[in-house]
Amino acid sequence: MPKNNFIVYHSFPDFSDNCFTFFCYVLDNHKEYKNIWLISKIDKEKYTKLLTNYTTSSNYLIVEKKSFSGVYYFCKSKYVFFTHGLFNEVNLSKKQININLWHGMPLKNIGHLDNNSRVPKSDFVIATSALFQNIMSKAFLIKNENVLITGQPRNDLILSNKYSLLDLVQKKSTDFDKTVLWMPTYRKSVIGDVRKDGNLEEMNDFFEEKYLIKLNEFFLSTKSICFIKLHPMDYLDVNDFKTYTNLVFLNNASFEEKGISLYSVLQNTDLLLTDFSSIYIDYLLLNKPIGFLISDFDQYSNSRGFVFEDPKEFMPGEIITHKKELIPFLQNLLFANQDNFEEERAKTRDIFHEPKNKFSERVFNTIFK
Repeated sequence: MPKNNFIVYHSFPDFSDNCFTFFCYVLDNHKEYKNIWLISKIDKEKYTKLLTNYTTSSNYLIVEKKSFSGVYYFCKSKYVFFTHGLFNEVNLSKKQININLWHGMPLKNIGHLDNNSRVPKSDFVIATSALFQNIMSKAFLIKNENVLITGQPRNDLILSNKYSLLDLVQKKSTDFDKTVLWMPTYRKSVIGDVRKDGNLEEMNDFFEEKYLIKLNEFFLSTKSICFIKLHPMDYLDVNDFKTYTNLVFLNNASFEEKGISLYSVLQNTDLLLTDFSSIYIDYLLLNKPIGFLISDFDQYSNSRGFVFEDPKEFMPGEIITHKKELIPFLQNLLFANQDNFEEERAKTRDIFHEPKNKFSERVFNTIFK
């Protein structure tokens, strides 16, 4: 019989995304619950700094998922929160409540919309608006009323001002006039759902060494810095690139070493560069400029595909299809203040985000009360 005050959490990567932020919220605000994090591989020291940076509570256990204790706590917990599924092969218990916090509102097809055969089963899924409620319902084959419009817990961190990307490289905000974050999604994955989407060669054109040298020179000349955060499933890694003065390649380990969550650095950026990543949907909450680097739109549409018939209608920013367009865009936006999408961003934000704050609290109040 599950215990009503036991909560289990699991995410990919470990201690990340919506689950991590919600976990910290419960630890700090609801001490009556026993919190168990199921980790893929025991390495408690790796996450000590991260946990102490975001919570003062020690009211938790860290247990290896595929262990006797992991299975025991999973079966013993009334509430189960995850981002990518947890023990998917086990039928859901009617005595448990399984909540799929997922890892972003989708632009690209996910779950059953992507004809995926390994879709996590759950009692509840979350969404940020009625528009995404309908999409998530179809993606996970779950009733509309079981898709809860709470917003995403991770976005509590977006609204905070605690950390900066510059903390990862031990620089000060006075060292640079502008900070740019570039987050491409993968075209070829080597972990998790292994697949190829879009056109690998065309997207890699932006990462050509000669071009990166030119791009670095631009950021150096403008006293600015650009951080390129690679997707955790991407076949590319930071070691595949040379070291530059004003271009910094990052992976998940870059954040883990400093004990910093990605979402808590977004507030201290001036611009987001991305493509089809769900990060831009979260970034809309900040009403800061977004540039979309898309050289393979048709190929991606014909392979992975999108949840919207015309996704560009919901992409409120400059769409850059060739590397020669990027530096002029950066120059005009960051240094000539030519932001032509502020009104469109606000309109899209209101369509995508109904709740605009207190996301973890909304999830808790909806599930537990």
